[in-house]
Amino acid sequence: MFACALMLPVLAFVPSVFAEGNLTGLLQALNSTGLDQFANATASLNGTTMGRQVLAQLSEGNKTIFAPSDQAWLSVNPAFIGNETSLADIISYHIVSGNLVNETQTYPNETIGHTLLDDPNLVMLEGDQSQVLVWSKVDNGSLFVMNNGTNITVTNTTTFNTSAILAINSVLVPPPNISAVLNNPSYNTSLLVAILQSTTLPNGTSFLDKISSARGITLFAPNNAGVQAAQSSLSGLSKNATALLNVISNHVINGTSIYSNEISSSSPVISAGGEDYAFCSNSTGFFVSVGGSNQVQIVEPNVLTSNGVVYIVNGVMFDTNSNPGVASSAFASATSAAAHSTTTSSVTSTSASTSTPTPTPTSGGTAKAGFSNWKTGALIGMVVGFGELV
Repeated sequence: MFACALMLPVLAFVPSVFAEGNLTGLLQALNSTGLDQFANATASLNGTTMGRQVLAQLSEGNKTIFAPSDQAWLSVNPAFIGNETSLADIISYHIVSGNLVNETQTYPNETIGHTLLDDPNLVMLEGDQSQVLVWSKVDNGSLFVMNNGTNITVTNTTTFNTSAILAINSVLVPPPNISAVLNNPSYNTSLLVAILQSTTLPNGTSFLDKISSARGITLFAPNNAGVQAAQSSLSGLSKNATALLNVISNHVINGTSIYSNEISSSSPVISAGGEDYAFCSNSTGFFVSVGGSNQVQIVEPNVLTSNGVVYIVNGVMFDTNSNPGVASSAFASATSAAAHSTTTSSVTSTSASTSTPTPTPTSGGTAKAGFSNWKTGALIGMVVGFGELV
């Protein structure tokens, strides 16, 4: 009764059809499953302009709602959700367009869905697309969300009308910038950070700063073991800044965020240096090379950043060649394609199996996934590069 009393005054702001139907019913559904704190926070959005925009989107079509438990919500630092903008942003990131529960893939395959979060202060994806979530399930059907290197467990699933409500044991945090992601100990990429910080472009900007400010980035990031294994070859490039820059550029795709469901063996994907990527898979995992480089294995796909996606790989791809003309043309093509993209469409991803064992999802674990059941179709309209790198 107390929760309902809090809700009724603010519902007067909502368009009548929405207030009497969708929102009221949704709040009741949340309360009935013991998600009172998230219900109250959602109701309070109706008191602000930004919040009402979120509620309006929530009323359009079916959704997948990841709702934190009361304990999870109360454990969050109040400053994190202490103003109308941050509260609207956080709740937006818990709502995925479309009911995708039945499309959830079994780990190590992953499902990707676009959320309602599109605040330009937090999301810098190409074409003003909204941010995505990545989740999966284990063999017994238990779902978990991959959030900044941590697995968030889904503890209960229910429905309201045609939408799904998934109770989770932690509050989801929107992906940070690419620098923060690479500095996350979960991904073991600190050696790469040092290389990217010390490598400068002709205009004096560090490579890390450049990719952090770009809109739409896909990065193949060698982990520490991969960098250490390539130390001798990297040292050999210490006096050849151009060759080193080319090697690094050939680990980057600019102008688009390519999630794992968008990669295939026939995908015409071009690197920042204007070199073609090649992808292949076998019983041990999914591999990528660029130009005439060595192959490296993708050990963790779909690591989200505020402006793109990172693939953790187990080695450095040595391709010192570059083709600025091809890269520039590819970047222009990607920019044009992004301008016509759908900002909140839902997508599902089939990543692949590696020799990595299936994890038991916990609130503190890290999901390690690769590829196997990958697509064989062409990546339509996705010729991308890094034409404006320098």
